[in-house]
Amino acid sequence: MYLIGYILKPQGLKGEVKVESVTPYLERFNRLDRVFLQLKEKKQAYSIENARVSDRFVYLKFSEINSRDDAELLRTAEVLIEEKDLIQPAQDEYFIHDLIGCQVISENNDVIGVLSDVVQMSSNDVYVVKNGEGIEILIPATKEIVKRVNVEQKQIIIHMLEGLLE
Repeated sequence: MYLIGYILKPQGLKGEVKVESVTPYLERFNRLDRVFLQLKEKKQAYSIENARVSDRFVYLKFSEINSRDDAELLRTAEVLIEEKDLIQPAQDEYFIHDLIGCQVISENNDVIGVLSDVVQMSSNDVYVVKNGEGIEILIPATKEIVKRVNVEQKQIIIHMLEGLLE
């Protein structure tokens, strides 16, 4: 299962919910027939009756939810999809789950460490790389620095700018 959003709160009186998407592909919600909601340890499938996309949020109406009170019970739930519903990324874009665990190597073949997380920021993503000593190094994921990504070989080649590892 893959996380695509979080339910923030009920919207209106008929069971609609407001969703914060964690994917830039908001239009994907219009193409989905169902999602899975996970709240604590419980995961359940819900059929999408209607999806509306606004500037930053998505509003979903599930067939199984018909009141504000029922929608309130879904607050903070994770919105998940199956692998078959993933949208393939554009060229030079990658799923975060494919990048995690990649070895980060300089153009000179020096091993920097292993990518452990990706922090998404408005300007650019930041790779969190753990070196051999377990120290976290933050590397901006810009075209100037990230030169090549090979998810099949689990490698990310970076250009070492002066001061990058300090």
